[in-house]
Amino acid sequence: MTNHNSLSERITQQYSRLTESSRRVADYLQLNPEKILMLSTAEIAESCSVSKTSVSRFIRQLGYDDHLALRQELMQERDKGIPVLTSNIDDPGIQNDMRALEQLWAQLAAIDVTGLIDAIARAKRVKIIGYRNSYPLAMHFRQQLMQCRSDVELLPLPGQTLGEDLVSIGDDDFVIVIGIRRRISQFEKIIQHLNGKPCLLITDQSGQKYASEVTHFLLCYMNNQAPLDSYAVPMSLISYLVNKVYRHLGQNAAQLSRNISHSYSLLSEVE
Repeated sequence: MTNHNSLSERITQQYSRLTESSRRVADYLQLNPEKILMLSTAEIAESCSVSKTSVSRFIRQLGYDDHLALRQELMQERDKGIPVLTSNIDDPGIQNDMRALEQLWAQLAAIDVTGLIDAIARAKRVKIIGYRNSYPLAMHFRQQLMQCRSDVELLPLPGQTLGEDLVSIGDDDFVIVIGIRRRISQFEKIIQHLNGKPCLLITDQSGQKYASEVTHFLLCYMNNQAPLDSYAVPMSLISYLVNKVYRHLGQNAAQLSRNISHSYSLLSEVE
């Protein structure tokens, strides 16, 4: 799966080889591609708190001759419909969320998710992994997906090590790994362990270095400028995916959802 424009694609391909300063520029420009058209190299450098030389080096590493060449390419792609934030909302946090959501929808519109949705729907078991701030996302994903199909597990189980669960994953299972920002130190080993198995990785800009190691990869653009993260984008992506799975399964998902609602009623568990 690829991202929605050539700049994002090139960044994802090169991300694992970028320096720390170049990654700061990459994160900034993926979330704000219009800044290439609006700002000079020096202004981009100032926005990212890096040197002008770092920005120029980053642009060349992506394969562009210079800032002008990158700007010209983005202008051409803008004419083809790259999303532009048009809202008059003044709050910068909400603006960043809206911009990131536009980036997400453009990414999804540019790829064929049919194979991914079918894999999630038809797998014998779906196992979802998420640590730290990604854990609530993984738990929400599981709860939503359970409305569509059975055998959805959240790993690791309480009191268990993940190694035990990873060994039990079969070729007919599907694994969803969520790793948004500040991932645990063993995250890379988890991805390596899952190599060759049907797997979806949902991550932010910093996790692009794992894109080539998983079967399916979806990027949630996070605002690195705010002191605390907003999870509007990954939550929106989860909603998109589970609704796709629900529609894909059709009557089977609808019947399961009705059975769950009936169970709620019998047990008086929800209002």
